[in-house]
Amino acid sequence: LARVGRVLGARDGTGPDDHHFLRSFRDEGRAEGRARGRAEGRIEGLAESRAEMVRQMLVSRGIAVSEGFPANVPGLGESPMDATVAAALACESERDFHARIRGA
Repeated sequence: LARVGRVLGARDGTGPDDHHFLRSFRDEGRAEGRARGRAEGRIEGLAESRAEMVRQMLVSRGIAVSEGFPANVPGLGESPMDATVAAALACESERDFHARIRGA
């Protein structure tokens, strides 16, 4: 179908943007893609800021953190914020923080 459309469009000198339905679908698709991208970016940004907050909390408490921290903490982005903060305030080591997050 697409091939036939291209052949007929080339013959008549038209393209997808010349048809108002196709143009509107393309515009809707772009808007939806932008909105989805912004939402995903927001989620990633929040996860990164949470991770940096935890890192800074542990460092300010004198707890050594590995180079891969917090990327190596499974579930950090999914754990509730209050559980994350509680674990960061109560832990005695990076390993202890990992255990507390897994238990949250």
